[in-house]
Amino acid sequence: MFDKYACLLYDYAAKNKRLVQSVLLLLIIISLACLFSVKYESNMMEHMLPKNKVISQSMEFFRNSNIAGKVIVSLELTAPEKNENDLLREIDLLAGSLDKSLFPQVTVGISEAAFAKDIDVMFKNLPEMISEKELSQIDSWINQDYISQKLHGAYLQLLKPQGILLGSMLRSDPLGLRLLVLEKLKSLSSSTGYDVEIKDGHFVSRDGRHAMLIAKAVIPITDTEGGKRMIASLKKSLKTLPGYIRADIICGHAHTVSNEKLIKRDIAFISIVAAVVLILLYVFIIRDFSAALIFLTPVAAILFSINLSYFFLGNLSYWVIGLGSTVAGITIDYGTHVYFAARGKDDPAPFVKHVIKPVSFGAFTTIAIFISFFFSDIKGYNQLAVFTIISIILSTIISIFVLPHIIIRTGNGTSFTDRTAERLEKRNLSSGLTILFWFFLTLVLAYFSVHVGFEKDIKKIDGTEKDIIQAEERFQKTWGGEETPAVLVVNSKDYEDALEINEKIYKEGVQAIGAEHFTSMASLWQSEKTRKENFERWKNFWTEERKQKLRKLLLQEGKKYNFSKKAFDPFFISLKEYSGNDPFNNTPLTPLDRGESPPADINLFERFIQKTNDGYRLVSFFPDTKGYVDSMNKISSRYPDTYLVSAAVLSNTLSEVVSKDLKLMTWIAAISVIALTYLCFLNFKETLIALVPPLTSIVWLFGLMSLFGLSINAANMIAGVLAIGLASDYGIFMTYRSRGEMKTGTVLAI
Repeated sequence: MFDKYACLLYDYAAKNKRLVQSVLLLLIIISLACLFSVKYESNMMEHMLPKNKVISQSMEFFRNSNIAGKVIVSLELTAPEKNENDLLREIDLLAGSLDKSLFPQVTVGISEAAFAKDIDVMFKNLPEMISEKELSQIDSWINQDYISQKLHGAYLQLLKPQGILLGSMLRSDPLGLRLLVLEKLKSLSSSTGYDVEIKDGHFVSRDGRHAMLIAKAVIPITDTEGGKRMIASLKKSLKTLPGYIRADIICGHAHTVSNEKLIKRDIAFISIVAAVVLILLYVFIIRDFSAALIFLTPVAAILFSINLSYFFLGNLSYWVIGLGSTVAGITIDYGTHVYFAARGKDDPAPFVKHVIKPVSFGAFTTIAIFISFFFSDIKGYNQLAVFTIISIILSTIISIFVLPHIIIRTGNGTSFTDRTAERLEKRNLSSGLTILFWFFLTLVLAYFSVHVGFEKDIKKIDGTEKDIIQAEERFQKTWGGEETPAVLVVNSKDYEDALEINEKIYKEGVQAIGAEHFTSMASLWQSEKTRKENFERWKNFWTEERKQKLRKLLLQEGKKYNFSKKAFDPFFISLKEYSGNDPFNNTPLTPLDRGESPPADINLFERFIQKTNDGYRLVSFFPDTKGYVDSMNKISSRYPDTYLVSAAVLSNTLSEVVSKDLKLMTWIAAISVIALTYLCFLNFKETLIALVPPLTSIVWLFGLMSLFGLSINAANMIAGVLAIGLASDYGIFMTYRSRGEMKTGTVLAI
């Protein structure tokens, strides 16, 4: 049935070949014109990731978080004669030169005035931040031993040159209540893990030879084209730096841009090399100008496919077109078989009709491979399947029904190529020794193939360029910094609701993994409800009896160090002021509480609290290890709209999802290939023989990967699946040839 209708279609094309050629030429012209209206997406990362809740939440965080969007520039003095002043001057000039449309917020440090303002605001809100446990601690301080020890230490500090600056602080806080808040502030500021000193309002390294600039970028790290513009703009600004300063750029955008650059470079390299080798084969082996038409067949098919895929899918991904075009190049096989069948024949029709079935079913098996890609949750694989299937169908149609009618007739078997093809057709290429050699190698490699592993660490398939990695290594060596921490994210439309959830999670997190391992804004700033409770406890705590007891102890112990009777009046006045005020008449601690826009300086609070389009986001940090992640994941699961962002979890999730996809795709592809191969021959024995090449290719592929220490990963899995389809074609071609009905140059074509 298939042969009958395929041959009728061939005869129609032969009778109307000028019409068919004209239609093809017209379609090529239209496709070329439409090519300029095709729109492409540059976000390769989004297309390569499967649909999964954990992955989607992580990517949303990376796209919109003000943490992930940071760009850091580390400047280093390379000339020994230059000093810190030269370094700070240049980093200030660099900060001023950055494009504000790309970097709306830039900071080179924390100004003393801004820091003092934040500290002042903090202490005005002191009663709201002191918990019940801390009040008990304060109560334990109100005794003779502690007061004596505290005043003795203060006396020694006052004797030092800088003591004059500490006098007012001691008078307003003899118990050291501020230290309770400062310790919390210190734990928050140390969550970055960087070893930074503040000098003249700048971030400076311990050795004084490095300075740091931090910029907030408007470009998400997943936007490749935007990342290119941003990095190009930044490098342009860096060119203005003098020769004695080296600059390192640290940002996620660099990885995104570098990976796409690598893929595009590899695809271009593969395409050029493949094209050159094929042209050389046609020129020196086939020696026929019309053979160039074989090469142009997939080119025309790819041209049509880009436009049709755009029509069906909308915007296309660059990497899908690049990789799809490379894969679609395999359809040159079909044109090659038709060419050798028709070459040198006065009447090529019988020979071409003879290869229609094996060529078509070879195409069907390859199409079946890509149909399995539709069962993947990875959007890019779905797009790749559409593009490649269209390319294969069109290339097969052109190869069978158009190519034979435009091949120049040559030689009648007298050329070198024709003689070579004839000799190969007559030779018995198979022998007992060949079979034995194949069987032995397959058996050995089958043993190793079962030991091939699946790469779970996505960092190992990161194509980031070496200079970026080296810059990050220098940065870590200079500034310290631990491995990227895991993040617990709280999202809410209401700010107070976000604070309440964050507070509850903090309490549970501290119990689960310890306060030293969990850094959260909740340790310093809780919900309005808790702050009011703290304030009420504070007022109730400072009874007249307790105040008089403390006053008496300060007076008694203060005499030993010649403190005046009124030395600590500022402290008791502040207690009176605290008790008489509504806490929410004081200056709120965070910019969001104050109703302000994000500050000009990138400060501590912005790291933990963010205003989003949908509401508010609060983040907390903890070590990204399995035990801590499991503990915090249990806590997060009890609170809707909260989730974890963890490199370890993301890597494992990607591994699991992609591995599941691979297994499903492999089974679908294998069953489809077997079914289509049987439909081609309708003979069980011939089907088994035709399946020997694809089965061998899988066993040898996995076996050699295992021997060379290579693992299956999300990147090379496509090649493994394609191996099944490609080898299936050759199995079908050679098995069909063994029927001996007609010699069509199959061996040389393969």
